[in-house]
Parts: sequence; structure tokens; C-alpha cells
Amino acid sequence: MTPGGRFGEIIHELGEVDSTQTVARELADTRAPEGTVVTAEHQRAGRGRGGRSWLDRPGENLLLSVILRPAIQAAEVPQLTLVAAVAVAEAVEEVAGLRPDIKWPNDLVLDERKFAGVLTEAASDGRAVSRVIVGIGINVNQREFPVELAARATSLALARGAPVERRVLRDVLLARLERWYALYVDHGFKPVHPEWCRRAVTVGRPVVAGDLHGTAVALDGDGALLVRDAAGRTHRIVAGEVRDASG
Repeated sequence: MTPGGRFGEIIHELGEVDSTQTVARELADTRAPEGTVVTAEHQRAGRGRGGRSWLDRPGENLLLSVILRPAIQAAEVPQLTLVAAVAVAEAVEEVAGLRPDIKWPNDLVLDERKFAGVLTEAASDGRAVSRVIVGIGINVNQREFPVELAARATSLALARGAPVERRVLRDVLLARLERWYALYVDHGFKPVHPEWCRRAVTVGRPVVAGDLHGTAVALDGDGALLVRDAAGRTHRIVAGEVRDASG
């Protein structure tokens, strides 16, 4: 059992909000229990990694945030992004019959086009974590995207040629997330590592991480991305922006 109760036992189903992350954070700060979920039909100010906007069409996608209260250190929080990505991939495979790939650390793609992302935000006293909010956005039935995103974005409906029932996907996703989170709480990142690697497309590709240019060679045992530069030195990337440079 996951500490704190079954995921989705408490679900706040909202219409239009600034961000499910913001609502979940406010609930967490008033001691909402672990596993509390916030969903929305539309976000006015949805956010992705690095503060980027997450654009959605009202009523077409799955937008949710989950409150977690793991007994981990602040340095381990990025691992939960990888945990959630595996859960999303499994849920999509089960419900939509598609096999997503994962780009380190938080993007999920179909035929190289992004359809989902994970945003993990934590509060801590500097070391110990008091709560984590895992936000997940999935393009489910959206079929049109802004011109600047059209070549890089897709949705489950576009990829499979038919719509997907969002509520079914939500429930399967929460079940998968609870399962993987329970494994993580009990055993750490070790059981997640091989499943993430099985779905990874980042490893083996040229990447850019800040001023570092190199090739992603592996996922370390703690979830860090190992990048080898032109001089043969291996660097550990724990968090931050990593761009695929394969063209």
C-alpha cells in the first residue's frame, strides 16, 4: 500500500484554473493527504519544465497534479519525475495501444513528437522533503496545435487515429503511478531504472546540457544522465535542461 492512502481517493475536478500545480500546492500547504489529485478541463497558465507555457485546448486533454509526501532528501526529488514518466508510458500503452518513448527527464514522445510532460515541484527545509507535487499534462484528444508547435507536438488521438476516453486514462494512470510510487518508496529508484531505460530514446544520442556538448551514454543508478564529451570525460546531469542535438 502507498503511504497515505489510495491515489485518487480524493479528486478535485475543476473547470478552468491558472494551474493544477498551484491548486495542489495550496491544498498541500493545508495538509491535504498524500494521493490527493487535482484535475482541470483547462489551464490559463499551465507550466512545463523551465517555466515554459503548457498550452491546451479546453476539454480535450488530461491535466492533473498529485500530492506526494515521500520520506526522501531534496537531492532525490528528480527521481520522481522519472517514476511518473514510466507510469504515464504504461498507462498510455494500456489504454491507447501506443508505445511511448521517454526523453530524459520529463518528456514523452510518439514518433519523436511530444505528447506529454511531467513537472515535479518540491518543498523542503534544505534537505528533507515535506511534500512533492507531480504535475502531468497529456495531449489526449487535441488535434490542432499552434503553428510553432505543429511539427513537434502530437496527441494520442492523432497518433492512433481515434479519440481516447480521458477518464479511463486518468484512472489507469493514477493506478500505475501509485504502483510505481509504492515500489519507489519501498525500494528506492532501483526497480524503476530498468523500465525507464527500456523506454528511453535519449541514451545514445548527441545532447546539449548548458555549455556541455556530448553523447548521452547511460542512466546512472540514481537517475542522473551520464553524458560523455568529445574528450572522453563523463559528466553526471542530475537536473536541468538537456536538448537533443541529433537534428
